[in-house]
Formats: sequence, structure tokens, C-alpha cells
Amino acid sequence: MKTPISYRILVSDSIRIWGGAQRFIVELAHGLTRRGHHVVIQTLPGSPLAERARQRGLPVREVRVRADAAPWTVLPLALHIRRHPYDFVVTTFDKDLRTTGLAARLSGTAATVIHTRECDDPVKNKTRYRWFYTKVASHIIVNSRATLATTLASAPWLDTSRVSVLYKGIDLTDYESLDPGPWRKRLNPNGDRVVVGYAGQLIGRKRIDVLLRALSSPEFARLPWRLAIAGTGRDEARLRTETEHLHVGDRVEFCGFVDRIHQWMAAIDVLALPSFIEGFGYVLAEAGAAGKPCVAYRASSVPEVVVEGETALLAEKGNDAEFAGHLRRLVTDAGVRERLGAAARRDAFQRHGLDNMIDRMEEILANAKDTPNRPKRHG
Repeated sequence: MKTPISYRILVSDSIRIWGGAQRFIVELAHGLTRRGHHVVIQTLPGSPLAERARQRGLPVREVRVRADAAPWTVLPLALHIRRHPYDFVVTTFDKDLRTTGLAARLSGTAATVIHTRECDDPVKNKTRYRWFYTKVASHIIVNSRATLATTLASAPWLDTSRVSVLYKGIDLTDYESLDPGPWRKRLNPNGDRVVVGYAGQLIGRKRIDVLLRALSSPEFARLPWRLAIAGTGRDEARLRTETEHLHVGDRVEFCGFVDRIHQWMAAIDVLALPSFIEGFGYVLAEAGAAGKPCVAYRASSVPEVVVEGETALLAEKGNDAEFAGHLRRLVTDAGVRERLGAAARRDAFQRHGLDNMIDRMEEILANAKDTPNRPKRHG
């Protein structure tokens, strides 16, 4: 019988917010740890990631990472990696690649550097990006085929054999038996409203204004809707003001950061995602697992997470009127909500489980360890 391979892994994240990328790190580290791997999370002192990782019993190394590629930043990191050798160093943002990833290369150890791309943005066309992506990173992980296409289109010099797709997974145990609990009492106490939910950061690129304008239009005026917004961000005050200007402030509930999102998902009726650019789109999978249909755009990774026409209604990118029409249909037609929601739950339990993600990550790790770090040759 073959003995399972156990890896030592350092995951580096130098962002101070809590978002999808940070959640991915905690879920990945927890899942790999349960498989017998030793995973250390390196993050900024006092970050939300450090707090939530410790809550899950994961080892955390808090480090202040300052200037990119600067000796006073990189050399202490390299010394740590030399003293505590890792099989893999996983960097989650470009700053981490230019600091911790570079440190791993300079440490003189056999650590394989894997860089993840967490958002569907192009790789910047600069010499330093090409150098770090080809000389420092041995392998690149992207969160969807949409991000894969964007990455390769913007970086034609990147060897396609060194890029892998890793779909995110969610812990489905919380969704096996759902109880909306206090959220239902807060959002829909009389049971006479259709609760539309948005979950995510309250920032411009999420286009929450589009959702607010749709719900404030005359077509929605007499409909029994209520909007629940879960999340925090720099635009929260502006969005609160916007709801008053649109005269829908009494129908919008700002829920703040929601820790046990499955209970909140159980209390809404429809998830609305108005953004054009997503990472993996965790909230789509979570809504599906809770049996809730989604309305979103045919953009970024969204069509890979949901099944158009079966678990969600999607509008063409840029067609806000179509988005509003789909939303109105879901608010007014309980039969459609029930049909799409039931299909979404089946699909989520089939495709979006955490074990699927960990299986795929172990496969990527095994392959990356055997892949030499060499750039693609042209001509």
C-alpha cells in the first residue's frame, strides 16, 4: 500500500481585508491539514485572516511585509524559509510573489513557488511581472477558466502547461440542514416579502448601485421586495445615502459582516450579483447550496459557477435592463424561484464541495513538484 505524501506548505497573504481570497486560504489550509499536510499561514499582524485562521486551529506566522523585492523585506523571509524548509510556498497576491516568493527562491531550499490569481484581471504588461511569473513562480493557479483566458491573453509569454484551474469549494456540512433562525425574523418577520440578497464587499466594482437603481424603478415600486446587503467596505456610507436618495431606505437592510453566511443565505429568497468581475464567485455557490436562485451577468467566472437557465438567470454583460427584468421575474414568480433554487442546491452539492477542491489541489501540488521552472520559448 502506497504511503500518502505529506507536504510542508507556507501560504503567504499580505492583504489586510477579509474577502474571498482569504477565505480560500483558510479553507485550503484546513482541508490540507486534515489530509495530513503541515500548512502555515503567513499574514500581516492583526489581520482578519490571522484571527480566523487561529479560530480554526491553524498555525499563523504574522509578518510585516513592506517594500516589494527590497532586501530588508526579502532577506528575513528567506532566512525563515531556510531555517524552516517548505516543500511549497504559495503566494496569493503579486506583492506576495515579489516578496515571499522571491525569498523562497533565494533561500537555497527546494521550495516550489506556486502563485494564485484570485481575480479575473489581466496580468500587467511589465517586464517585472514577466520575470516574477516565469523566473520565480514554478506554477500558476487560476480560479476559473475565465481567469485562465484573461491571464493567457494578457501574458502570451506564459507557458500554458504551468497554469492550472482550481475551482473553489465550500464546506457543505453547514448546508445539509438549514435553519434561517434570527435572520428570517429580522429580514422578513411577517413572511410577506421576497428578500433579495447581496453578499460581498461594498466597493465600486461590485456595482451595487445598479441593483439599487433597479429596485427603485417604477416596475418594482408595488412589488413586495426587501433588499438585504451582507458585507462591509469603503462605499458603505455612500450606499446608505444612495438608498435615501432613491427613496428605498426603508426597504434596504445593511447587515454588516455576516460570519455564519449559510444562515443568512437560508433567510433570503434570491441572490443578486451585479458585478462584471469576480474571483471564483463564492456567494453563487453558497446561495446554490442554500437552495436559492441567482440573478447575475454572463461575465467573468459566473457562467462556470451557475448553470444558466437552470440554477440562475443571467443577463448579457452591460445590459442592466435585462438584469432588472430577470430580477423582477424572480421576485414575482415563486414557481421559478422554487424550480431554480432546487436545481441550484443539487448542483452545489454535486460540484462545489470542499473535498473536490482539496483533491484537485493535491493533484496540482504533485504535478508542480515534478515540473521544472522554465519559461516558454518562442520562435
